[in-house]
Amino acid sequence: MKKISIWIPLITVISGCTPLTSEGSSILLSSEEPSVSSSIDETMQSALNALYEEQEKSFDFFWETTTTTPGSPGFGLSRDRWPGNPSIASIASVGFALAAIPSGVEQGLITFQEGYDRVLGTLTTLQNMTRVHGFYYHWVNMATGAREWNSEVSIIDTGLMLAGAIVAAEYFQGEIASVVDDIYLSVDWDWYVNPSIYMFYMGYKPETGFFGAWDHVAEQLLLYILAAGNPNFTYGNRLYNRIKFVAANFKKGYTSTTTGEVVPEFIYSYDGSLFQHQFSHAFIDFRTMLDYQGTDWFENARRATRANYLYSLDFADRYQTYSEVSWGISAGDGPNEYRAYGAQPAKNNVHNGTIVPYAAVASINYLEQESLQAVAHYATLDDLQTQYGFADAYNLGPVDDAYNPTIANLTPWFDFHVLGIDKGISLLMIENYRSELIWQLTMQNERIQSGLSALGFVNR
Repeated sequence: MKKISIWIPLITVISGCTPLTSEGSSILLSSEEPSVSSSIDETMQSALNALYEEQEKSFDFFWETTTTTPGSPGFGLSRDRWPGNPSIASIASVGFALAAIPSGVEQGLITFQEGYDRVLGTLTTLQNMTRVHGFYYHWVNMATGAREWNSEVSIIDTGLMLAGAIVAAEYFQGEIASVVDDIYLSVDWDWYVNPSIYMFYMGYKPETGFFGAWDHVAEQLLLYILAAGNPNFTYGNRLYNRIKFVAANFKKGYTSTTTGEVVPEFIYSYDGSLFQHQFSHAFIDFRTMLDYQGTDWFENARRATRANYLYSLDFADRYQTYSEVSWGISAGDGPNEYRAYGAQPAKNNVHNGTIVPYAAVASINYLEQESLQAVAHYATLDDLQTQYGFADAYNLGPVDDAYNPTIANLTPWFDFHVLGIDKGISLLMIENYRSELIWQLTMQNERIQSGLSALGFVNR
């Protein structure tokens, strides 16, 4: 287990215990009272227990809500959400489920053979599903694998599925690795490129064609690596270089109006949503490398997370949900919509007091102390608990109803859904915190290494 490095402020905030001395020695309060270090150990262990319980329940979501009917053309397809529409799977959720299985084996939740059989059956389904130039539809039917909701052929959801499949391939090897590589090589990345601007399109529908563009740094860093690692991709590093050129116009720091803390400059996303600094980072271990311009994507994500945390504090006087132990503004359900909520700095951010617990949970590798504080707090909220861990979101409303009357009329509100992609990012980041397993498996993959090399990434 990873050594925990930050202890004192967690105790000060959560339990109000007297901290250790500046030299770090423990103080016995009296012969009848336990030492402060003992109290620290107990409080930290409680927070860790809550963190690991969230991981286990997130795994249960994937293991229990996935189609497992023998011979079903939808075998291995994972729910988009629970207990929402039981017939809808998302391809990104399938990717997180595939990556979760090695974690489940290592944590003793399933056997190696159970994991192997589930992965191989899922890959058979993926091989047989309808694809467009190797790309998958965003939402599909749980039982048939057919397109649902007139959804788009999604590059980002396909990318997340491939990343999860690569994790499973590296863990199980053998036939599974061979099938995953076949699926990976079948993806025609060139087809999804807008050659006039050297950017990936945002999406594609057979009825209307391509639309949009990945024209800001967000959760898509993984796509450039996956594409560049494919020997059939002809654009090399041009798309990554192009997005880095654009990113130069979106750099800013953040100064907290509450604490005065200054977060140094970083590359921010369009809407300041925290998941955009998590999804690619759950697979690619950016701690170990810099890109061709010396960009440190791990530090960039850490700064973005710090700014998001401080932004929550800065609006705590306006929204009851925001505090030192309740933070993380990101995409998720809200009282009246699903939306990519976000914090500044951003080109265009929206927030309304909604907190999505996964945002802080999945920040465990960036802000250990603050993440553990949040997890410990979320575990105390009865209305936030579900069969599969923390519900997706909650909102206690504005401090003054007049500040946001619309939200005031809808709150206090606790979601009763959990989302596959949100459970997935929580599980993978927690596993990386505990063992670095997901990072290690992804980074040892030959295609991933080829992609990183082609884009000019170098070890520190």
